[in-house]
Amino acid sequence: MKSFKTIICALTLGAALVGTTATAQAAGDAAAGEAFYNTEIAGNKYAKSAPGYNKVGCVTCHSSNLRNNGAHIKTGKIIGPMAASAGRISLGGKTYTRFTDNKKMAKWFKRNCNGVLGRECTPTEKDNFLAFVKSK
Repeated sequence: MKSFKTIICALTLGAALVGTTATAQAAGDAAAGEAFYNTEIAGNKYAKSAPGYNKVGCVTCHSSNLRNNGAHIKTGKIIGPMAASAGRISLGGKTYTRFTDNKKMAKWFKRNCNGVLGRECTPTEKDNFLAFVKSK
């Protein structure tokens, strides 16, 4: 029986916690995740709020190399590497590991998907994105 209720599925060691549907706990498609990550969209909330940017996507702030730091386009604040292989990250006196706190995952997916896409990401988009960052 198909379930449309969103659940949190824990993946192990350097992978992630990701919201997926109970019937679609697939590993995700890293190539589709990479295309999603690199797509910049015109006229979105983030593009409208950052002078000099008419198109914005994940890559705009998080950099094209997921092992490198990124920077917020408006504030310039450093954003730690997105790659799961980056492991524990130390920034601003804080140390954390990406993709291990389901509450933070939900917060950032919701905020950034709404800012870039104008809607929340689908479970498939999340799975694909996470497969991509896990592969780096």
